Order: sequence, then C-alpha cells, then structure tokens
Amino acid sequence: MQSRLAQHRPWIVGLLVVAAIGLGVFRPWSAGESAETAQPIRYKEVVVARAPFRMAVRADGVVRPIDRIELKSKASGEVIELPIEVGEEIASDALVAKLDQVQERLGLAQARADVDIARAELELAEKNAARRRELFERRAVSERERDVTELELAVAHGELVRARAALERADERMDDTVIIAPVRGVILQKYVEQGQIIASGIDNVGGGTPIADIADMRTVHVEAGVDEIDIGKIRLGQPAAIRAEAYLDERYTGEVVRIAPEAREEQNVTVFDVVVRVDNVTGHLKSGMNAGVEIVLFEQEGALTIPVTALQHDGDEPRDGETGTATVLVREGDDYAPRAIRTGRSDQRVVEVLDGLEVGEVLGIPMVSRLKEDHDRLDARIRRSRSFGASRRDGKPRSGS
Repeated sequence: MQSRLAQHRPWIVGLLVVAAIGLGVFRPWSAGESAETAQPIRYKEVVVARAPFRMAVRADGVVRPIDRIELKSKASGEVIELPIEVGEEIASDALVAKLDQVQERLGLAQARADVDIARAELELAEKNAARRRELFERRAVSERERDVTELELAVAHGELVRARAALERADERMDDTVIIAPVRGVILQKYVEQGQIIASGIDNVGGGTPIADIADMRTVHVEAGVDEIDIGKIRLGQPAAIRAEAYLDERYTGEVVRIAPEAREEQNVTVFDVVVRVDNVTGHLKSGMNAGVEIVLFEQEGALTIPVTALQHDGDEPRDGETGTATVLVREGDDYAPRAIRTGRSDQRVVEVLDGLEVGEVLGIPMVSRLKEDHDRLDARIRRSRSFGASRRDGKPRSGS
C-alpha cells in the first residue's frame, strides 16, 4: 500500500498544488509581498485636445514627362547642322537639325522649270484653240480639227496642274530637310550626331532614324505604385504632395489624374499605378527622377483626436467615412472610469472622436510594459508550481519531504 502511494505521490502533489492555486493559497506576488504592498497599474495620462488631423497614402514614384515627342525626319540624308544638346531648353519652332539639301534643291529647280514649261504650253494651246474656233466659225476648218485643238488645250491645262503639284512636293521635300521643334521643351535624348546619314521616317520600313526626344517639363506626371490595400481610398482629383529625393527641401503639389484599371506585380506585391500631375515650378523635377508621393485622403485643422492606444477595446471599427464605437478610461477624481465614445477616421496612430469626450478631459492609458511584467511574473510562478513532484530523469520518483 505504501509503495503504491509512493508511486502516485508526484500526481497527488500536483493535484494539491492546482487545488491550492484555485483556492488562492498561492498568491500572484512574491514572498514577503502582500496584496496591500503590490504595485498598482500605472497609467499614462493624455489630455483631450484639438489638433490638425491629416490622413494620407504614401508611395514611391518616378517623374515622367506628360508629352514626350520623338522627332524624326521625313527626308533622308546627311545631317549638316545639329544645334542641340541634351538637357537644353528649346523654344517652339527652333531648329533641331538640318539635312544636306543638294538633291532637294535640284529637284525644286527642276519642278519650277517644269511649271514654267507647262504654263508656256498652256498659253500656246489657248492661242491655237482661239484661232481654231475663229476658223471654225468661218467654216475654214472642220469640226474634228476644232475638237482636236480643244483636246490639246485640256491636256495643257492638266500638264500645268501636274507640274504645280510636283513643285509643291519639291517644296515639301526641301522643308523636310529642316527639322524644327513642334513644342517648347527640354531635349531629353539626342540620337544622332552631325555628319551622320539618317533614314526617312516615312519611306523607311523600320520607321526611320530618331533624331531627338523633346518634352515640355513645365508640368510633369509622377507615376506611383499604390498598394492594393490603399487603392480603394484613392479618388481622381485628390490633392497630393510630392518630394523628390534629390531636392528634399522642396515640396511640390499636384492632383491625382489617373488610376490604373489593372494591377501589376512589384516584388511580389500587388500595386496599382496612380498618376499625379505636378506643376514643375522650379524646373528641378527631371524625367526618371525618384519621388515620394503623399496622397491626402482627409485633412482637418481642428479635429478632436486621441491616441489609438487609449482605446480599451473596439466595438465597431470604422471604415471609410463610417463611424465606430470604443471605450476609453476617463479620469474622475483619483480613479479612471470607462466611457463609451463614437469614433471616426484613424491613421493607426490617432483616432478621430466624434462624440463622448470634451476638450480638456484626461484619459488614462494603462502602461502595457507594467501589465506585461505582472503577467510574466504570474506565469513564471505557475510554471514553477507545476514542477513540484515531477519525476526525475532516471524514472524514479523524487523523495517526499
């Protein structure tokens, strides 16, 4: 009988310990510490006040020109003038490049000569036709001879029209050898050098040789990838603040002008491209430059806000434009009393209070670190108490006291 009791002693002791804990024999404070001397929960106090409240979505973006134009020549030939450099500002209708015009000049001279010949032939045909009509009226020539003369006059008219059309094409080919800037802007890229032979952008199957890229950088776009979690908060026309990494002291303002209808993957994260139009007031924003975008969702100067940590529990968590409920601890004398409040927007740091609190009231926020210490201390005591009466590693029961 005694051997059986000795064999089951560890289990009996364990059950007694559990029962003792349930009856309050083991107290959750250390030896020599009484309930009266145990340290109370400490609170951090926050005064309810009004302050500017701003919610925004932040993303990284890249500066892009709104209209980037790739300049090509309609004509082929050697570049004899190229008065542009990358980064240089250029006015509208300014010279970008000029090609060798020898062939075009010869063609233009030939076309002008053909017009003169056609005009002279037309004058002669008109005189012949007038004489034939007069002779026909006198019945000196037949009707057939008169009709042949009228046909020759019509042919002369057609030859003059064709000669004039050829002259216009020759003029256009001459003009095509001079490439001018279609808009005011900045030279972003230059693809050719003086003396290089380029191909026509019209006659060449490959699309011709690009000469330069130009864009008006007075107004630019910033393309930013917004996480799919935040894309539902973005609307067209929302204001945005832009800060370029190269000019941290400068701030630019813009507005959302486009939201991509389709997502893309970026480092295993689903993002949507959002385009913000920005006035490049200083001219420092350059194509391809990295910039941070902050899209403002909500901004109020005198909002009643409190720290999110002051909420004891969330009743209903608010969603975009909706309201929720929560409980806070409000100081009343030397103690703190729970009070239900109605909450609004939150940026995960502070939450907007719509009802339930007044300016000047004091809230108590339990010090989480102290609560955690008390919890860890109690948990350690329970673990130690459960080890009483445990079997030894050699399988033999520990001797009782």
